[in-house]
Amino acid sequence: MKNALIIDDEVDLCKLLSLQLKSLGIPNEYVNTIRDAKEKFRVNPYAIIFLDLNLTDGTGFEMLDFMSAFPKRQKVIVISAYDNEREKVLTQGADFFLPKPFTKKQVAQIIDFI
Repeated sequence: MKNALIIDDEVDLCKLLSLQLKSLGIPNEYVNTIRDAKEKFRVNPYAIIFLDLNLTDGTGFEMLDFMSAFPKRQKVIVISAYDNEREKVLTQGADFFLPKPFTKKQVAQIIDFI
């Protein structure tokens, strides 16, 4: 079964995305810092990672670099309001770029594709 980790410093966005994923039958949890994301990632085999680029203690690019040291077992969806970062995140290991704001339909389309 697919499970997801949401990494974003906006708690309201995490809660909204979490509810959307649950309605699609995807168990998930969220964290609000890179530090917590690294701890969760080390011990949990997530199928899907939703990753914001700007967090209070680091960047999504830092997390992409961190994840690259592990065997690739997950799909990474970068969520960001900065569309100009699309190409960069895709070349650094992200599988999808989801611009903010996004809709439940966009999330469902990506999940269906995975």
